[in-house]
Amino acid sequence: MVYYTTPDKVIMGITKAFIYGGLIGIISCYKGVTCGEGAEGVGRATTEAVVYSAIAILICNFFLTLVLNRLLA
Repeated sequence: MVYYTTPDKVIMGITKAFIYGGLIGIISCYKGVTCGEGAEGVGRATTEAVVYSAIAILICNFFLTLVLNRLLA
């Protein structure tokens, strides 16, 4: 059985990738600029950036899927 990727799924995947990349970049830059002094501050900022990015992507994925399914379907 052969499965073909539809253009809608490709558009959805590329759109999500760009939005996730921007979201991760914004969160990471903010945490990097506002981090505390020393190695402890940098380590804490890195951990917070990863956790906040993961949570933001989960929430964003839900809403992006709803919106893109309505627009592309």
